Amino acid sequence: MSFYHNVFQKRTASIIKGFLPGLSYVENSSWVHRLHPLVKLVMLISFSLTVFAVPTCLGGLVLFGIMLVFYGLAGLGLAFFYRKLRFIMVFGLFIFIIQVLVVQEGRLLWQAGVGPLQLSIWSQGLFGGLNLALRFVNIIGSSYLFVATTDPNRLTYSLMQAGLPYRLGFMLITALRFIPVFHYELEQVKNAQMAKGIEIEGLSPGQLVKAVKYLLVPLVITALSKVDYLAISMESRGFGLYPRRSYLYVQSLSRGDKIAMGMIPLVFILFNLTIASRFAW
Repeated sequence: MSFYHNVFQKRTASIIKGFLPGLSYVENSSWVHRLHPLVKLVMLISFSLTVFAVPTCLGGLVLFGIMLVFYGLAGLGLAFFYRKLRFIMVFGLFIFIIQVLVVQEGRLLWQAGVGPLQLSIWSQGLFGGLNLALRFVNIIGSSYLFVATTDPNRLTYSLMQAGLPYRLGFMLITALRFIPVFHYELEQVKNAQMAKGIEIEGLSPGQLVKAVKYLLVPLVITALSKVDYLAISMESRGFGLYPRRSYLYVQSLSRGDKIAMGMIPLVFILFNLTIASRFAW
């Protein structure tokens, strides 16, 4: 029985891991990848504001199509979108179903009795649920596209050259660099504890809380030692001695970046004023 329980636990963990997207930069040479990071940041902000401003399902579907087009321009494609964001799609479907079942406003579209229960679908619940689900998918999908096509180092250096204090920029770069390192360290500690005979997977909630210390304590000690080494290295190199720092590479805006910087907000504003306001689904 214990063997089948462990197999079930590992199979469930692999399914969940397959559904959850990995937030990381995907290196490529596409047009979207070559855009200046600040231009893509402006595009993301403009797109997100438009998603919240559009009150219609048709507008949300159009924005969803635009997002898929940019996935194609980035060389990622629909397969990448489905593979990385299927969990988000399932969660969006769950939001849609909840809205359809809970909201009972507008015009009655369908009604049926299932035993003692009365199921009904109203226009406000149907279209409102679809609009809310599209907003959720569009926001998460566009944010993930930004992460997948933007080098975090280029983004941070661009922000610092645009006026962000380099101390804050260094904090951002350090955090982004330490995330995969700590993930690797967690796997190492986990494998080491399992090699010692400590059960980590397939535990009850009470046993899981007790087993956390076997992972947390070594991980915290490792993290503190790495931070200590980093602080010594920064002090030896005179970090923070000058109010401004120099850069090996300057992230300058090309002519195409400047055109995109000016056109993208204008396009989304015109979209919001024309298409989205004319179709009140």
